[in-house]
Amino acid sequence: MYKKIMLILMVVIMATASSCTYRRSVPPNETPTPQQQQQQQQPAPSSEAPREDKLAKTDRENIEENINGFDLEDDLRITENTHDGEESGISSLSQEQKEQVLENIGEKSTNTVLHQYDTFLPETITDAVQYLAYNLSFDYFLITTEDGAEVRESPLPEAAVIAQVESLDKVSLLQRAEGEEIEGSNIWYRVALENDNQVAEGYLHSTTGTPRTFQFDKMEEAVNQLRQQIAEGELHFISNYKNENGTPPQEGDAAVDEHGYRVYHSAPAYEEANVEAEFRYIPDGMLVRILDETEDFYHIHAPTFDGNYYVPKQYIDPDVTLSQLNHVIVVDRDQQNQASFEVDENGLNLISYTLATTGIPGDFSFETTLGSYKAIAKRERFEYLQSGTQEIAGYAPFAIRFTGGAYIHGVPVAYEEEDGEKIDPGLIEYLHTIGTSPRSNMCVRNFTSHAEFLYNWMDNENGAVIVIE
Repeated sequence: MYKKIMLILMVVIMATASSCTYRRSVPPNETPTPQQQQQQQQPAPSSEAPREDKLAKTDRENIEENINGFDLEDDLRITENTHDGEESGISSLSQEQKEQVLENIGEKSTNTVLHQYDTFLPETITDAVQYLAYNLSFDYFLITTEDGAEVRESPLPEAAVIAQVESLDKVSLLQRAEGEEIEGSNIWYRVALENDNQVAEGYLHSTTGTPRTFQFDKMEEAVNQLRQQIAEGELHFISNYKNENGTPPQEGDAAVDEHGYRVYHSAPAYEEANVEAEFRYIPDGMLVRILDETEDFYHIHAPTFDGNYYVPKQYIDPDVTLSQLNHVIVVDRDQQNQASFEVDENGLNLISYTLATTGIPGDFSFETTLGSYKAIAKRERFEYLQSGTQEIAGYAPFAIRFTGGAYIHGVPVAYEEEDGEKIDPGLIEYLHTIGTSPRSNMCVRNFTSHAEFLYNWMDNENGAVIVIE
């Protein structure tokens, strides 16, 4: 049922918008967006990014590929048309407010409760949240219908309307309940939201959206696994940003291997200490452990893949390690949210939690790949190219690079032109599409204020980024 809801969500959002560079066939039920149609008229880029290689080396070090999976103009348009362009369309209560509502929640005669959404922080995670720009409960409901939805007093289609929510709004999620059947489903969700500075509580039918949650248990498990790996000895990481340490071998013209990992920015991981052996790709930034070495290879263990491989020595710097873990950002690409944690001897401190947008696999974009990565570098801003050209399209602010050309960063800014000159229109704080569905190209898009918070907070030397689902 959940997968079916997610499929509906993707179709709805892709129907209202258009598509950071991966080549695949367009699914038979997916119409190429205007951006894709324009790109498809040009020769498909190879995994070696030849257009970027034509730039001067100094330029290439400061410029990335297009970081937008969908046309950024569509995200801006959706944002402008929602809530009359207000800064935030997050109608969710804070976690504290939601807990109060749950404590006082009453039964309705038409309400048969199937599940109560009461996610709390595990006892081993301390609430030390420092970023408070957006109210958001740990369980929330994402509105996916194009025309929004009406929150009703009870789970009946003729019940009184108590609030109107718009497409891609997020409201607090309280319960899953039975109600009157609509379109073959009798499932309704009991929700709470801020409405005219008052807390309103009512029902949305299951066809209007999808439930989301912060999977703190999974996040904690991922961080603790990495902590244990470091406790067993220092970790190294693959280093091949923009193929700077050598172009990996490639079979055929696919831009990714069978596991979805990209050729570009990666190292070949051989099953034997022999370049003629079978191999897969391990991406730039992914954490590995050196077990042994031969003259030409490091014998490594890749915890993300739980496998041992041989990697040519040029792809690992033996002098740069992750031997202590202080800061971790965990990105959940399934729920389209993320949290950051400070690690100490007593456990984890939750520093921030918020919405995020990850990469979408498409004709000219890549998904954000799963795994544990070193926090490699911070850049106050980096510029990116317009797809299929060498023209600089814009920049992304407050960026933390963790694999290849993929960063956690703020809302992208497209340059404007005036008298043939590129003009910076200034930072953009909010996009209504953040936290809805994958829309980026490998990167993890944040609200700009949160990206700036992470940029100032992250300890790169002792920090990591983990992508889960």
